Amino acid sequence: MFIFKESETCYMSDIRELLERDRLEFKADQKIKNLDNIVQALRNGRLSIFAGAGLSASSGYVNWKQLIKPMSDYLGLNINNDLTMIAQYYENECTREGLNRAILSEFSKVPTQNDNMEILASLPIDTYWTTNYDSIIEDTLRRNGKTVDVIYEQIQFKNYTPGRDAVVYKMHGDKNFPDRAVISKTDYELYDVYRSVFSKGLVMELITKTILFIGFGFADPNLDRFISIVRHTFEKYSPPTHYCFMRSVSYKDYLDENRKLTEQKRIEFEQDKKLQDLKIRSMKGYGIHTILVDDFTQITAMLNYIRDKYTLNKVFISGALNPKSPHSYRDYFNRKPRNSKFKNGEWFIMQLAKRIIDDGYDIVNGFGVGIGNYIVSGAYMGGSQRGGSDYVSKHLTIQPLISVEQQNRDKKDEVRRKLIRDCGTVIFLFGKTLYEDNNSKEGNNSKKDELDKDGTYLEYEIAVEEVKNIIPVGATGLTSRYIYNEVYRENKHKPFIDRLNKENINSMQLIDDIMSMIESEKHKKEQNLKKTLMKDAFSNDDTSGYDVYNQINVFVSFHFAGANQQSRLILSVLDDEPGINPVKESGKIADKRKIQQWIDRKIKSTSVTILILSKGMTESRWVGIEIKKSIEKNNKFVLIDISSGQYDKDFLSQYKIGSKSLDEIYPIHSVENCNKKEGFTDVGKWVRDAVTDI
Repeated sequence: MFIFKESETCYMSDIRELLERDRLEFKADQKIKNLDNIVQALRNGRLSIFAGAGLSASSGYVNWKQLIKPMSDYLGLNINNDLTMIAQYYENECTREGLNRAILSEFSKVPTQNDNMEILASLPIDTYWTTNYDSIIEDTLRRNGKTVDVIYEQIQFKNYTPGRDAVVYKMHGDKNFPDRAVISKTDYELYDVYRSVFSKGLVMELITKTILFIGFGFADPNLDRFISIVRHTFEKYSPPTHYCFMRSVSYKDYLDENRKLTEQKRIEFEQDKKLQDLKIRSMKGYGIHTILVDDFTQITAMLNYIRDKYTLNKVFISGALNPKSPHSYRDYFNRKPRNSKFKNGEWFIMQLAKRIIDDGYDIVNGFGVGIGNYIVSGAYMGGSQRGGSDYVSKHLTIQPLISVEQQNRDKKDEVRRKLIRDCGTVIFLFGKTLYEDNNSKEGNNSKKDELDKDGTYLEYEIAVEEVKNIIPVGATGLTSRYIYNEVYRENKHKPFIDRLNKENINSMQLIDDIMSMIESEKHKKEQNLKKTLMKDAFSNDDTSGYDVYNQINVFVSFHFAGANQQSRLILSVLDDEPGINPVKESGKIADKRKIQQWIDRKIKSTSVTILILSKGMTESRWVGIEIKKSIEKNNKFVLIDISSGQYDKDFLSQYKIGSKSLDEIYPIHSVENCNKKEGFTDVGKWVRDAVTDI
């Protein structure tokens, strides 16, 4: 390695590193911006899902290539050929019955739980389009308590189930009716003859909604068809914006049975990578923005982000109010506000609901006794400024708990938990249990059995378990005062918490404080969600979707006196190698402690260490340290001999991985023409071989 002087601090490598970091951060910000746009479409009730085979893959089902591969093997064809054509040839040879057996055999398996579909099913998405034959979508929706219509033949478009929560359009048919499944070339050619209504319905969806495509590969013929539909539909117009999760082309998919990447497969990989990039640019021109992932687990992380961020914008209002009880209102709330026909307590509830809607939040309520009607009235007052009843219907959720079986406590608690789980904040107003504090925040004369029957308090317990943002308005008295005192003891440091309990506070000031608490907690949790997403979905520090092959970071270890020139030649060759990033010195360093820190930091960011074997290398105090750090990091090694075998073999043999020394594990590449760049032409291949030699 180089030993630099501290006085010279800036090299092109510094600039390159900064530019790369900026590129990655920009890519991450773009992905998060796209995800935020999806959240907004969800909030507006304008999000639909289009699912490909990749969605079902995590449940144990095959993708398109895997389904067709036995057919291509039978025919002796390359699986990279037109998949629909292979299916057609197979049908020609084995009759349609052969295709039917393949579909029935594959999709008769019992699926495992699908985490991605579980997340989607928890969201208010009412339309699903899919090319899959399996029943994962509709089964998961029903398991989540939703009423579903399933349409797999165009004649079924005339059917409608009253009160349905979602409809699933199975564009290519159903596993139980393989005769009518779309799979062969002929099926695709006749699609608009027998299934034209599906195409027309999809066009309407493309025009009126935001569609999130999940589970499509870049070579999926189904995706090509839908891009074609978009292209022809919006040929002369600007298309609406849609989004597509797509797995990045990975070198791992091109390894042979020995986990080696042959030269032919390397070329194939690079071609497919280029084709994917071209397709992504083409899709963007038609309004479909691609969000690349390294693997499908990252989609789960992104869907979690969408769900959780959507949840943060929903506010559950818990409470009850009995006007006939002398204790239903505190003194302040008994006073009639100026120019209002309502008592102040009622007026406060309406103004709070109005403000929540005005500020762009959603309201969820179990239509608590005495407050539910005022919440609805206030929500419509706010909604009138934003689009009227249509807007309110999308942003106000009422689930009257009184309608849930009265004798079934467990059922009611289940509904409560689901409503609260889907919200970010829970506000507590009034309640049923009398709380007398005798002017003491710590006092409590309430009976525990009364609280156990109090729905407001039960909802508080659920909110605690679900770790929600809890805002108890103690000024309203009763159960909320009790909850306030419990929360106060744990949250004395929180801004505005004291004012929540002041009975003589101005109502509008109190509402301002409540909204400030909602906004503050929302902002904090949004930042935490972003950090979690960066960790779970962008953990490779390459948010472009490229995997380890496409971004191999390489550290070069060498003795300055014996291999300085050769190290520069190697770095020069690697600079021209696509997907390989050689780590270079970022400044001249004299301090030994700082050199050690530099080695630790740089090796930590790499996966391959090139060790230049030279005469006299044992004289370097740093080479040995770099080898040890590389072994600790589990780096692969590339050993390059520039000394014609004159390096110290005893020195090399002392560094072991397990019981074997480095030269027993890795081949030694001898370079004769080591003073010219041409001598290191194959170094890129050696690096790739090291990575793929698992």
